[in-house]
Amino acid sequence: MRVDELIDEIKKRKDLREVVHHEEINPHLPVYGQTSEPIMPEVRQALEGLGIVRLFAHQAKGIDLIRGNKNTVIMTPTASGKSLIYNIPVVESILQDPESHAMYLFPLKGLEQDQLKAFRELTEGLPLERAAAPTTGRRKAFVPALCEIYDGDTTAYRRKRIRELPPAVVLTNPDMLHLAINAFHQKWERYLRNLKYVIIDEVHTYRGVFGSHVANVLKRFRRILSLYGSDPVFIACSATIANPKELAGMLTGLPFELIDSSGAPQGKRNFIFINPLPEVSPYTVATRLFTSSVRAGFKTIAFTKARKITELMHAWVKETSPDLVPRISSYRAGFLPEERREIERKLFSGELSGVISTSALELGVDIGGLDVCILVGYPGTVSSTWQRSGRVGRSGRDSLIIMVALADALDQYFMRNPQDFFRRNVEAAVLDGNNEPILKSHLLCAAAESYLRPNDRFFDVKALEPVLNGLEAEGKVRHWLKGDIWYPRRRNPQMEVSIREAGETYAIVKDDGRMLGESSSTRVLYELHPGAIYLHKGMQYRVAKLDMKERKVFCRPADDAHYYTRAITSEETEIIEIEAKKRVRDVSINLGKLKVTERVIGYRKKHIHTDQKLGEFPLDLPPSIFTTVGIWMEVDEKILDKVRERNFSVAGALHAAEHASIATLPLYALCDRMDLGGVSYPFNPELGGPAIFIYDGHEGGVGLTRRGFECVEDWFASTIRIMEECECEVACPSCTQDPKCGNNNEPLDKRGAIIIMKEWMGK
Repeated sequence: MRVDELIDEIKKRKDLREVVHHEEINPHLPVYGQTSEPIMPEVRQALEGLGIVRLFAHQAKGIDLIRGNKNTVIMTPTASGKSLIYNIPVVESILQDPESHAMYLFPLKGLEQDQLKAFRELTEGLPLERAAAPTTGRRKAFVPALCEIYDGDTTAYRRKRIRELPPAVVLTNPDMLHLAINAFHQKWERYLRNLKYVIIDEVHTYRGVFGSHVANVLKRFRRILSLYGSDPVFIACSATIANPKELAGMLTGLPFELIDSSGAPQGKRNFIFINPLPEVSPYTVATRLFTSSVRAGFKTIAFTKARKITELMHAWVKETSPDLVPRISSYRAGFLPEERREIERKLFSGELSGVISTSALELGVDIGGLDVCILVGYPGTVSSTWQRSGRVGRSGRDSLIIMVALADALDQYFMRNPQDFFRRNVEAAVLDGNNEPILKSHLLCAAAESYLRPNDRFFDVKALEPVLNGLEAEGKVRHWLKGDIWYPRRRNPQMEVSIREAGETYAIVKDDGRMLGESSSTRVLYELHPGAIYLHKGMQYRVAKLDMKERKVFCRPADDAHYYTRAITSEETEIIEIEAKKRVRDVSINLGKLKVTERVIGYRKKHIHTDQKLGEFPLDLPPSIFTTVGIWMEVDEKILDKVRERNFSVAGALHAAEHASIATLPLYALCDRMDLGGVSYPFNPELGGPAIFIYDGHEGGVGLTRRGFECVEDWFASTIRIMEECECEVACPSCTQDPKCGNNNEPLDKRGAIIIMKEWMGK
């Protein structure tokens, strides 16, 4: 079956609502280019051995910039040959100087394995032999490969030998840079003194909390490199975002040249929007489409927005189409590393024809050619949508992308305005390297790596004295006045700083002692509280015990559970500091620091197929208290009088305005609504009246509401439009209901919310 035949079949199906929109994106032919100076003969011959006889225009331009020692960021589509842009200069550098080194940074281990394979294919047969290390006794001499992976899976023996006799190229990740290279840089002196290139792949993933941490890790790394007189060229690769140059600069503190035009060929792409009938679950529709596509012989990937949905869809396919079980799999974070590697291998080899995944497979892990991508719900950002759809149609083949809409504000907005999706610019990636809790932890690490002095090139020690004084008061650093240096009181403070998420990792353990997976402490209270249903590879487990002291979650099989669980929460805010104020038409908007207290006070059971509420159950769990950045608006009683005059609910209007604003901010910042929090008050005791608060859902804030503050007029205008265009009368998931709402979306009244926000905007 051809892709166009599959599209015709989908359009004729009676179990789907009529296809809302079909966008055909024309193929484009390759555009080739030449480097200003010829590629070295040995490298050219190696490329020809791989079937590469010409470079695309963007590859040639990138190689020229890198050869000219320009920091370069490349933003071109998936499978456009970005890796050759940095591999060619790196290999040429090693041929010219055997002592030359490069570091490749990847956010995921799977990407390291892919790049190792690609690098070895390129360099096989080149005269790049490495000398063996001297050895004694019976142990065989260690001969480093030209390229080595240095990560958490590397054995202690191999790590030691890599440090002592470093390979030309080290493939690693920000976690290892933070914990094992920055922290023990003296052991890496030989490698660091001759470091010529640093490659940061998938740079768009370094946003929010993770990006704010990585920006500080890289600042510490550059500080260490300066100790050894090293000043490498930085090369970044990105998916499509609004601000690649700015993001690369925020991460590294360096200026960048940008390449954002691709010369690689691309086949015809078909993009279909499907809005399921109200009485049919979108997950059911997506599961049917996935099953049909796999049966028709297409290699298919379905992307979901939640781990739970990934596992539910996998379970439904197993139940309805048992013959497909050997050919499909689920894939998500939380799986053990060996499970993920095995699934990737089977996809690449063709043993698997379909995979249902969270965003974990959004990045460029090489899983072979795929034909069909099913987006189970709008991914939350235009950038992520294009990144996920880029997994299909490689090698110039025609492809199909199907977006199945959920009853969600942005999903329904694009179902009503499909052309707006294709016209809309991608979002900006946001991070905050000056997030105080994050900066504080990295200042401590930096002081351990090399004492902090007033003339430090990378940290403004004088401006940061209040933070350092705080660390001294906590007994973590000392200030030696005579030498005017700051130094740590304990060795290796890096080991206590997690750069992925705040908090510790929890082990999820089956009742027989077998480990099922892992969870971060930020998720565990909401998703793995006692009584919660946990899904793993299509199997259901009920949480029997949450041991917060030992950081373990104990589960038992729950095959009889025909329900899922959702936490009931409450939130409170306290204003700590106002950083900025802005008057927009008829509303004053405040930006500042907030203390947020979130509590999980119980959970609901809901039927797995009908969503019917099956009961509420109380929980007694400790609160989550954190300081963050947010915006807040006081609501004038005169505006609320207009809401009352229409007999609309004031509390529902405030609540709906909060929800709709949270749902709309991802149109302007590269984030998910789950990264945000909010609370509305009919009466806020601090402000003495009604107010709406929206805040970053992470300790210290990561720039999301700050971005909203900057573009607040566009943001609020879009919020009004989403509510006005929705066909519901009072509230629904398509405009003001929030899946994260701890109050079960009660009360909500979008009619009053529209009045409030229109009054704010002078309409």
